[in-house]
Amino acid sequence: MRGWLILICTFLVGIAVGVGLANRGPALIAPYLPKAVIGPSEHIEGQVVRKQRDGNRLLVKVTTAQGPMLVTFTQKVPDLDVLLDAGDTVTLVTLGYATFVDDPVLERVKEPARAQTSSPPSSPGAPQAPTR
Repeated sequence: MRGWLILICTFLVGIAVGVGLANRGPALIAPYLPKAVIGPSEHIEGQVVRKQRDGNRLLVKVTTAQGPMLVTFTQKVPDLDVLLDAGDTVTLVTLGYATFVDDPVLERVKEPARAQTSSPPSSPGAPQAPTR
């Protein structure tokens, strides 16, 4: 009888470990695998429309050529909250376009172009260089 009890407990523990690894395993192992094993990744460029900090996660709405995306960041949230603003152009590395994306790689952030003057304005009382 004791042998059957050990066998049943071992079987149940094996099922629990198998289900846990099937659900959490890829996320735990992915950072250690080469990119070629994970699969082809796609660079998606879009514009940040809105961002919202929700506790320990950052929700960012991005408009892309394929359509809108809701990107959720759960790592480095304070840094990304400071870095990203509405109007920024971002490049995300994901497995492909999806409406909802969790923790993609943020490859590049580009601020919107600002109006720049070619030369700084001179004050009225400042001496000017002679022209020849």
